[in-house]
Amino acid sequence: MRIAYIGIKGLPSKAGADRVVEAIVQHLSDEHEITVYCSASVVPPNATYSGIELIRMPVIEGKHAHATSLFIMSALHALSRDYDLIHLHNVEASFVLPLLKLKYKVIVTSHGANGVLEKWGRVAKFLYRFTVWPIRFADCITTVAKHQVESNEEKFSKKVLYIPNGVDLEIDVADLKKARECLELFQVGSNPYMLFAAGRVIPTKGAVTLLEAYSRLTTDCQLVIVGDTSHLPSYENELHHLADSRVVFIPLLDKEVLLGVTRLAEFFVFPSTMEAMSMMLLEAATQEVPIIASDIPGNTSILPNDALYFISGDAEDLYCQMDWALQNPDDMREMGSGAKAWVEGYYQWDTIVKQYDELYHEVAK
Repeated sequence: MRIAYIGIKGLPSKAGADRVVEAIVQHLSDEHEITVYCSASVVPPNATYSGIELIRMPVIEGKHAHATSLFIMSALHALSRDYDLIHLHNVEASFVLPLLKLKYKVIVTSHGANGVLEKWGRVAKFLYRFTVWPIRFADCITTVAKHQVESNEEKFSKKVLYIPNGVDLEIDVADLKKARECLELFQVGSNPYMLFAAGRVIPTKGAVTLLEAYSRLTTDCQLVIVGDTSHLPSYENELHHLADSRVVFIPLLDKEVLLGVTRLAEFFVFPSTMEAMSMMLLEAATQEVPIIASDIPGNTSILPNDALYFISGDAEDLYCQMDWALQNPDDMREMGSGAKAWVEGYYQWDTIVKQYDELYHEVAK
């Protein structure tokens, strides 16, 4: 089959839905002819990806214009080609469905966390509902979050299938050498540290709660924050204002280096207030690093028993859990081993991509 993917920024992936698409196409490229539409401002000219056709589309730069122009240009270009199926990622891209449905069967996958809409203004809510409404024209809708199936079915007035995200221990290999070099460069070196990482460090990732909790700890264990903090300058300033001299900020890292930095950490803190199914949480678990996470459904549904949970958004409770973790390293290491075993047992891409492959054949018929 000839399958095109629309809705991500580009490959190799950095975060979010891009990582999910990357994993799917890596496993299915031997069986299908795969095309991935990318942003020309993200993917360099003449970039290649083994077994995958990358099509770089021109975009209009800007916070909202970038994604909007990318989706429109990708959909228009797809109409000039001849695919068997389109897999559209991110429900916010659904406004191009009427175009794509002129010619194609389309599957849409939701990667988002329900609840974000309630925090937006009136205009933003209207625009979101306007862009998402055409999702009803999709031939099939899937979600990566099991706990969101019912709410998505109600919101989209259509049946929604649950297909989770996963991990691949053969592909996702930590580069410990480069990780140590990175830590040395940012003056972490051989010092013990706890880690927080996200592709985009935005308010819903809970970094403010983490910094408030960490400031109360009396410890030499540093806090390393990895990710892009530049999207919201005022928020970035707030983070740096809250951070003391023990906090180290590191920009986005390649996946192999990030996995290495994760494995070398004392424990991984994941304070998000909203998540569907985080790839970062899954990947942290594969590195056997003990995890402290917020008690939102998007986290507890992934690791029901093998993470130390705190009340989401509660800096005092997070401080208590972090303090306990520092005082009980053996218990935390046992928890980390359990998390790795759980994820390996239930969230392997080898099994999950078969569900996508079966769905592709079913929809294409």
